[in-house]
Amino acid sequence: MEAESKQVDVERKRSVFRDSTRYAVLVLCTICMTLVMSNTLALNFTIICMGSENENVTTVYDYSQTEKGWLFSAVAIGSLIGTIPITELFTLYGARKVQTAYGLISALATLLSPWAASQGFYWLFAMRTIQGFALTMTYSAVGAVTSQWATLKRSGIFMALLTCHLQFSPMFTMPVAGAFCVSSLGWTGVYYLQGILTIVLFALLYYFYRDTPRTHKSVSAKELGKLELGKSGIGQKPKRTPYMTISKDLCIIGAWLSWVGGASAFQILLQYGPTYLNKVLHYEVAKTGFATAIPYLLSFIMKVLAGPFSDYATCISERSRLVVFTIVSQGTMALCFVILALIPTDQAFIGWCAYTAAITFSGLICVGIFKCAQMVSRQYITFVMAVFSVINSMSVLILPPFVSIMVPTNSPSEWATVFYIMCGLVIVTNVFFCFVCRSDPAPWTSDTPESVANAENTGEAENVPEKF
Repeated sequence: MEAESKQVDVERKRSVFRDSTRYAVLVLCTICMTLVMSNTLALNFTIICMGSENENVTTVYDYSQTEKGWLFSAVAIGSLIGTIPITELFTLYGARKVQTAYGLISALATLLSPWAASQGFYWLFAMRTIQGFALTMTYSAVGAVTSQWATLKRSGIFMALLTCHLQFSPMFTMPVAGAFCVSSLGWTGVYYLQGILTIVLFALLYYFYRDTPRTHKSVSAKELGKLELGKSGIGQKPKRTPYMTISKDLCIIGAWLSWVGGASAFQILLQYGPTYLNKVLHYEVAKTGFATAIPYLLSFIMKVLAGPFSDYATCISERSRLVVFTIVSQGTMALCFVILALIPTDQAFIGWCAYTAAITFSGLICVGIFKCAQMVSRQYITFVMAVFSVINSMSVLILPPFVSIMVPTNSPSEWATVFYIMCGLVIVTNVFFCFVCRSDPAPWTSDTPESVANAENTGEAENVPEKF
């Protein structure tokens, strides 16, 4: 990134994108992040059908509940490891090189997963860990790409669409994996397909993407003016990230705490949705793939509608919009968990509707706490998003043993207890954010080193939130 920051001006040429190159960047980055996440999700579905393949000949794919838990947790372990260097890597080398490197790592681990599974549990565990390591990139990339390629006024739409990779990945992987499971090609096909697609798309990303609009030849002068309007530090070398100051900001702490409940609830639905629909509500394997994909499609539609509203609804304050979207998103999820806990198993359709609604409204979190974090932290959003990634990884790491203990037999009553706990967690972790949320840039986002020092010495990092 340092190298690119020195290239203040480039020769601009007419582009097929005219004044909309940023939208091409948005689409390409979203697809790439979708594939990286899809690579980690393949096992969530194929584990249903892996054990039935050649079961009279070998039991190499028949994992115990403990082994299944560790295979799910491996992604989180890898993500935690990958988070350690991610902020500095983005600062030193830029989003283009880091995204490409992490994407190729994910592709390699995915292509080797069928072979690793045939060699035994520990080999597959290693591939899952590597996939998790690569997944770390997605959270920081959302922040970095939004910071550079979105206008300040339209950051809500941009972030909403970038985070659609969370919905696109299960929408793509679940039905594809279900189709491969019941086909003559077998479950291994989904790994080869996704691995190859990942290589192709990240090669395209490296060719087309640039760390800043100023260094992209296809960005017109008109578009560049829009993208740089109101932003500080244009063309300058990235400054040291004030880690401690950011970590003491009450608004950022509130956003992180809110994500503890949001991430845990979303991961329960993401990781165990197929299992719940198949084992408790008795959906067939092929139907389970589509039943788990539809909610993510609806969540995507919800994001597309919410993004513009978040940016354009000036009838209420910016802060009010952030709080309202967070309450609607997390409150609906909490209510749906109660419904899932109460319905009898013979009411499978009602259960699926509650499951669908929970995932659909979970997507609004991107224009709640994520947008809040971006507006407050500005150019330091990469670090804030890295912490979001750590929280998500911790939830992925903790949930498998938690579910193994709470749901040993996949009975409805066991799942009801889990759903009640998730409901309580979501409510408790979101209360604090509603009080400390704000929408103005923090003092430590100023370009001058003195501003960071003043924030540390006077406590300005803990600004009182603006009124509704």
